[in-house]
Amino acid sequence: MRRQAALFLTFLFLLSLTLAACGQNPTDTPPAEETLLVDGESGAPEDAQEPPAFDPLVPASEAVAAQWFDEVAFVGDSVSVMLEQYNSSAAALGKATFLCSVSLSQQNALSYDTGSQRLPEYPKGSGQHPKLEDAIAAAGAKRVYLMLGMNCIAGGVDRACQDLVTLVGRIQAKSPDTAILIQSVTPMTADSPRADDALNNTTIQTFNQQMQTLCQEKGWYFVNVAEALSDESGFLRSDFSGDKAMGIHLNYNGAKAWADYLLTHVPQALK
Repeated sequence: MRRQAALFLTFLFLLSLTLAACGQNPTDTPPAEETLLVDGESGAPEDAQEPPAFDPLVPASEAVAAQWFDEVAFVGDSVSVMLEQYNSSAAALGKATFLCSVSLSQQNALSYDTGSQRLPEYPKGSGQHPKLEDAIAAAGAKRVYLMLGMNCIAGGVDRACQDLVTLVGRIQAKSPDTAILIQSVTPMTADSPRADDALNNTTIQTFNQQMQTLCQEKGWYFVNVAEALSDESGFLRSDFSGDKAMGIHLNYNGAKAWADYLLTHVPQALK
């Protein structure tokens, strides 16, 4: 009897231990000790700093070789024609493609049909006049410099800006990997006979400022060539003026100053 009683007590003891073990959650762990922060410091990782906003204005830098412009297409009006003529003799901008014609603007570039004699000829000597976006794609340009506006901003700066945005959109649709560089429209001389209430240095500067803002929004570069050609009052330098009748076009020296500026103002990301 005593042995049976002992066995029975032993059984009860083991059973109580088993029940106690079953009542405990094996995943329960003691709460982690809180880390005490000093002087208001946060235990969370510091927020990553946002990258700086894109600045479209191209700063001065070491000059690139003329060959850098071999894959560049320049789009412009009669002001840019002088740069083309200068490059034909000096080769300062390598083998750049020039798609320039007298009186060209973003508005008529959008409206002219293929074959219009008012569109730039491409290839040179072919007699063909494709739309600008098609000529740029055919040239295989990797970078496009545009200076348009002198012939249309008198009709309204806002429209001239929007039309240039539309034209660039067409170019990018045909050449999606092409970098876009907008050149500021060059100023007029202080005594320009062409200046009036609608077209003058104030409207030119307003157009340039709005285009620089749009370049920031669109991720395009803005090359402020006007500063290389202006006097201390913001007018086209008289020694760079190639026509007294309008006070708009450049002479050889003005075109050289323009080319020199382009050589020393190339975006670092494109070098």
